[in-house]
Amino acid sequence: MQTVCIRQGQIEIGIIEHEGREFSVFGATVQGHSMTGYTRLVDGEIQLSSWCGKTMLGSRSEVIERFWSGSLALMFRLPRRRFIVGYALTDNGMLFRGELLTDCDEDEARRHALMVSDCFAQLDAEDEEAFNSEE
Repeated sequence: MQTVCIRQGQIEIGIIEHEGREFSVFGATVQGHSMTGYTRLVDGEIQLSSWCGKTMLGSRSEVIERFWSGSLALMFRLPRRRFIVGYALTDNGMLFRGELLTDCDEDEARRHALMVSDCFAQLDAEDEEAFNSEE
């Protein structure tokens, strides 16, 4: 099995070759204030990485809430009252979806992280329900 990552602007495409067949997926992306990446646990700190494992964001993270499913509401602190907030399926090696907030305080960012997490958790639940109903 071989893995290759290709960047096209702010979009990463991951390609896996397995048993002579190629499979491709969207990797980490940044579009406007929205971003997709992957969590990676490094020395007890959650970082955002690309699909191929390169660090996208090495800033301080805070788990706002851990849900019963293992998913997380996360907040990453950036300079100048900016934050990246969002939802991750777990703290290591799984999908993160979120957005950049500008000019807000930590309490606003925490509230927004929970709101974003609720939205993505609902979408995940609907996707799983639709997938299970197709069987």
